[in-house]
Amino acid sequence: HFVFTRQNRGKLDELSALVERGQLRPHVGAVYSLADIPLAHARLESANNGLLGKIAIAVEPSLIA
Repeated sequence: HFVFTRQNRGKLDELSALVERGQLRPHVGAVYSLADIPLAHARLESANNGLLGKIAIAVEPSLIA
């Protein structure tokens, strides 16, 4: 299921403000490094990937839990 929307800076600013105030918390199901992007794609394409949230890509290795 895909949803395509037009870019809207105002809405993005509103979402950012909600995140900053702690009123909106995105659910991250997994974090991968840049080098592991192929593994992230493979997991997304797997039928039983066990994900409960989004996959994030950590640009800094220290951010990977």
